[in-house]
Amino acid sequence: MNRISVIVAALFLLAQPVLGKPLLTNSEETYESACLANSDTPERLVEICEHALQTTGATAVQRIEMMETLAWAHHDAGDEEKAFEQFNVMLELDPVSAEAFNGLGWLAYGRDDYSEAASFFAQAMETKPEEQSLAGLGASLYRSGQLPLVEAVGYLDAALAITPTYAWAMRQKGWLYSIEDFHAEAIDAFEDALEINPDDVSANYGVGYVLTEEDKWVEALPYINRALQEAPDDVSSLSRRSLILLNLDRPAQALRDGERVVELTPDDSDGYVRVARAQVALGRAADALKTLAEAEEIVGYDNYLTYWYAEFLSDAGQVDEAMSRLEKVFERDDADYWDHELRSQILLNAERYGPARAALDESLLQYPDAPFLIFYDALVLIGEEKYTEAEARFDDAVAADLPPERLKYFLKQLVGAAQYLQAVQMRVRYTEQSE
Repeated sequence: MNRISVIVAALFLLAQPVLGKPLLTNSEETYESACLANSDTPERLVEICEHALQTTGATAVQRIEMMETLAWAHHDAGDEEKAFEQFNVMLELDPVSAEAFNGLGWLAYGRDDYSEAASFFAQAMETKPEEQSLAGLGASLYRSGQLPLVEAVGYLDAALAITPTYAWAMRQKGWLYSIEDFHAEAIDAFEDALEINPDDVSANYGVGYVLTEEDKWVEALPYINRALQEAPDDVSSLSRRSLILLNLDRPAQALRDGERVVELTPDDSDGYVRVARAQVALGRAADALKTLAEAEEIVGYDNYLTYWYAEFLSDAGQVDEAMSRLEKVFERDDADYWDHELRSQILLNAERYGPARAALDESLLQYPDAPFLIFYDALVLIGEEKYTEAEARFDDAVAADLPPERLKYFLKQLVGAAQYLQAVQMRVRYTEQSE
């Protein structure tokens, strides 16, 4: 063979398609049986089930089951739109398909459309009451504000009565309890799931999350580490571990986890905030501001990002820039309690008592019993030279569960305003009350 012939032969071989793993790997399999087995990768299941549904040998019941497998394969492959379409095709074949209604319910639940999810789960319950319909309905009704916690837990317990090992219902009990700060009950629910499977990523994360809500950073770390052993790129666990490490004075490690979160979810604000907070702890506040500026360009407006950007700008002495950003949150009617608190902090630290008064009056209309807002109100009264009213307002804050160590700061402000006698008398009064 001459040189040209060799080159032509080589080019011919290169042009041949690379043969992948055949869809059917066993001579005893059919596309139908492989689809019904539902034990392959999502991408391969899409092809297998599409082939299977082109055949005519399956019963109507089997076709519904294959369609359900195909729908979830689309979902697991990242194509929710096709999953949605497939569940609706199932309803065309069987208008009362509980599998289709449950599938649509879970899709809605996954995108936080809880009212729609509840509607689908309720329709599934009418046709075929089962544990996933019960659990999904109870959780959806609670999260959409249509059911109190105790009744939602009742739905989940009913689901567990049907299937005592239903881990999703156990974990969901944990999250619902966590939302309302029933931390002990939440941990118990997550631990129930861990008894079934100690490697349950979501349950390990759940325990770790709740422990961090109680500032139990040391206790939380092993649970988050366990979750990451099983799922090294679980974004929620990486983000939570970054926060834990930051609070354990390990900012360099916190930074690495934050950077990994950015790599995995570059269009989400969470990783950038984790990185910026670690940079501040490492003495690199200027780098933190650059990180958040870059994040703002990539992510756009984001309440969480704006909060931390405003706080770090304020810490850097850029009060006007901080307030300009924070006001965007209020202009969009997107402010939560923490935005109200930060706005008051920034204005008080800058001794801008007029704007602070206006801001606090607005905030207290929305959060009249918030101890820290009442405390800031007392501090503004000192700035307004209304010292007797300030002391009474501080008492209100304490009655609303302000941490007692805040007394020291308040007395310092009185001394700074030359109210020495009042500060001494107030110290004596609080000392006597604590004895």
